[in-house]
Amino acid sequence: MPDPGLLMVAAADGRDLLAAAQTDWSRPVPGCPGWTAADLAGHTGAILGWMAKIVTTGEAVPRRDREVPPADQDALAAWYAAHLDRTLSILTAAAADAPVWTFSSRGDQRVSWWRRRLAVELAIHRWDAQHAAAPASLPPPLDGNVATAGIEEFVTEFLPGLLAQPGLDGLTGSLHLHATDGASEWWINLDDKELAVAVPGHRKADTAIRATRSDLLLWLANRQQPGVLEISGPPEVAARWLQLRR
Repeated sequence: MPDPGLLMVAAADGRDLLAAAQTDWSRPVPGCPGWTAADLAGHTGAILGWMAKIVTTGEAVPRRDREVPPADQDALAAWYAAHLDRTLSILTAAAADAPVWTFSSRGDQRVSWWRRRLAVELAIHRWDAQHAAAPASLPPPLDGNVATAGIEEFVTEFLPGLLAQPGLDGLTGSLHLHATDGASEWWINLDDKELAVAVPGHRKADTAIRATRSDLLLWLANRQQPGVLEISGPPEVAARWLQLRR
């Protein structure tokens, strides 16, 4: 999906997040332990403002300098919506290849990196907010193209660092991820820890996991249970994935 397509989906996800959160600001959010719906909206709005400042200046902005969300819940909704609109406008107007600071572990210092980060952040937190509002049923799946981008981001940018955490148990051998509803396949040797390199395409692995792109990303991000996955090989990797927390 071209970058503008990612941002169109992000706009819808961002609005849906707010709509779900507003139904009960005090509701706990299972996907973000310890947070309420107000906390989720406040966190996301602060992240949006932080992204906008980085893309506008092109320079790093310390996370500690993120804006503090308003305590008043009526003001919170308007504050979040304003940050959503402004950040989407800034990222849409900026050239995809324009240089900008990012926290990419692979040295990708382009606006397109932030476009993907925004789309994935809003997609997962939209799911969080809607799941909290109706925990007895699952929310609509993530957009397939956003999920594809999110899977790539997770396995190439974040997974090596997560595998470097001390005390991990059972996350060993090679892993093959295979989307059942689109072109997204990755192979990773988990034993390489922080040196793990995600290789695109099909390759034999000790553990193979198949699911839709949405369910794969939600499982990688510890939102979806292993029961939605089709697993070939030892089930320990899927069962113990919860150890990996960003």
